[in-house]
Amino acid sequence: MGDGWRKKSAQAFITWWCAALMVSLTLPTMSETLPISPLWVANALAYGSVLAHGIRLVPAFALAALVWNIARGDTPQDILVGTGAFLIVMLFVAGFSTWLEQHIDQDRARRLLRVPIIALFSASLFTLLGVWQFTEGAPSIELMTGLWLSEVTSVLLFTPLARQWHSQGRSLLTFRPSTHVGQMALATWIIGAVLTLIMLWLFSASEQIPQRWVPYAALCVPILAVYLLPTGLSRLLVPIFMLAWTGVHLYLFTNVPSGFDDLAMLNSQMVIFTAALIGFIAIEAVHSHEITNRQLKTARLHDGLTGLYNDLGLTARIRHHPAAEQCAMIGIQIPDVDDLATLTGVDEVHQLEQRIADTLRYCIPASEGLGARLQPGLFAVLMISKQGPTPLTLTRRLQHALHQSLQLSSARLNMRIALIDHLTPDDFRHLTSLLLISCQRTSQPDHAGFYHHQAPASELIDQHRDTLNWASRLRNALAGDTCDGQFTLFVQPILEYKHPDRHRAEILIRWQRSDGSLDQADAFLGIAETFGLMHQLDEWVLNHALAKLASHPGGQQVAMIAINLSGHSMASTHLPDIIATILAKHAWPPQQLCLEITETSNIGDTQVAQRNIEALQSLGVSLAIDDFGTGLATFDYLKHYAVEEIKIDGNFIRDIATSGLDREIVRSTCALANYLNVRVVAEFVETQAQIEILVGLGVDFLQGFGIARPIPLDDYLDRLVEGAMVTSPPE
Repeated sequence: MGDGWRKKSAQAFITWWCAALMVSLTLPTMSETLPISPLWVANALAYGSVLAHGIRLVPAFALAALVWNIARGDTPQDILVGTGAFLIVMLFVAGFSTWLEQHIDQDRARRLLRVPIIALFSASLFTLLGVWQFTEGAPSIELMTGLWLSEVTSVLLFTPLARQWHSQGRSLLTFRPSTHVGQMALATWIIGAVLTLIMLWLFSASEQIPQRWVPYAALCVPILAVYLLPTGLSRLLVPIFMLAWTGVHLYLFTNVPSGFDDLAMLNSQMVIFTAALIGFIAIEAVHSHEITNRQLKTARLHDGLTGLYNDLGLTARIRHHPAAEQCAMIGIQIPDVDDLATLTGVDEVHQLEQRIADTLRYCIPASEGLGARLQPGLFAVLMISKQGPTPLTLTRRLQHALHQSLQLSSARLNMRIALIDHLTPDDFRHLTSLLLISCQRTSQPDHAGFYHHQAPASELIDQHRDTLNWASRLRNALAGDTCDGQFTLFVQPILEYKHPDRHRAEILIRWQRSDGSLDQADAFLGIAETFGLMHQLDEWVLNHALAKLASHPGGQQVAMIAINLSGHSMASTHLPDIIATILAKHAWPPQQLCLEITETSNIGDTQVAQRNIEALQSLGVSLAIDDFGTGLATFDYLKHYAVEEIKIDGNFIRDIATSGLDREIVRSTCALANYLNVRVVAEFVETQAQIEILVGLGVDFLQGFGIARPIPLDDYLDRLVEGAMVTSPPE
């Protein structure tokens, strides 16, 4: 046993002795023939200590009782039996408490069962022991009942108090009501308790005692303590009141001219026992209710999986933090966490999130940041310290720690990390939205590593609100509602240098606002992709473009029309049927349609895309790879998809007259196209010098402002009918 337990054992020994000595000096016995104390505090305190610290304190209390019995001059037999009975009860206390913890799940049930059953066992055992020790014939029923009630009452009052003392210590004695109402409640209860004791004392005169109603008035004092005071304070003050009440009653029934009245004493003991039982049940029930409320509050403010704050808890925490006037926040997101759970299992995802939470705690101490799990797959760290590392440094530290903790899984998960520098109290109600928006930007090509938002956080909300408005307008337009604007079709002619009389063009889409102004496709295509509208948008363009071409006389002069097709549509199993239906509906020759696979997003299912390409080619439709050489449209596309055309990205065309590297890239692309027997289209052609170089390198088609600027589809078709020039190569 270490020094700590030696100290606790010594304290246990002294505590038991002090309690026994205090009761012996202040509370006279109820009977000369059977020295019964109305309250035996020492044993009850021992039970509470054993409940708090376990069986290791039992030897100290047993030794204290043994020394006490020896000092009192009991016979060896009484000493052995009394100490043995006390030891048996303490062992029962330890064992029964352990059994309750293992078999009873509800805290309230354990609290309401533990002490009363201990009281019953202890009282019954010591009553039998008292009867056995009684030497002058059988004691009266009243005396035996009084002994039983005194032991039960002692355990109900002082065992919970001792258990609480070991958990709170001196804080019980230094309690200070935090509010004016609490101070008034404490003062009211103390005044009521003192007045009740005074009444009990004043009416203790012999024959004029109206004692039938006064004890019942005193019965209300423990009940009022439960309603007026905190449970911890109630556990302390109610036993003190009951000690004083017991002393007054004992004086009343042992100092009357007519002699000791067993029956009157029993009645008073019954009232005191009732008060102790009611007080115990009320205090424990209220305390259990408070614990449940605290647990519910904790559960309401904390995430059940990781133990971090949840959205509500983090918001509540930072509203009362001194650093909340302006702070920074780090966001960590596992994208598509629901799909990941479907593929790997919910348990695997939960383990992953727990590792992330552990990394947050390890990497960023509580003094520097508050961690939270705002929703599945989304974590946040609020920077609360103005000292120490900067938010940018902490973000890099966290990024490195996450990659180390998750090893290669973070790369496979495409984990997103974002840092928002400036958060104000007005932004706290949008925490989840802000982090989702900023983490989404991490996936953009120009934000490798993590996204760092240095502008006011409100700008993210404004931009996202604008995005949502765009999505609403796009949906309405696709459904036929053009009140907020509509799609309109433009074309950009493409020049076939060897056959300039053959008319070829690419369909472009624009957004026409209600005031007539136009927005480029870049303003809304990314939004349409994010909100899953590309399927509908591609179908809308195909339908309206071919409908106009087929119905306008100028459409008969178009040798080939090119229309962009998104990666989402390319991976759709219904694509061939949709294209075939639209071609048949408008009677447009498949050989005059070229579908350009754009790089707006990666094609999710390459096998479906390959089957679609084969099906479209069997219809007679041509296919081209758009923006070849950059982004997703690399040489790998040529390996997977058999196409008829390659459109070289304009980044390699713009400086081709001065950049040898660009010329070599275009040269190699043309050589590859020649090997594959596919045509080559050059975009962003603007000058005659570019045209000469491109033609010399073997480019088949030219497109750009130097050839023709985009014009509305109707104007283009009208020019074809009028025979006007639609392409104008620079001089």
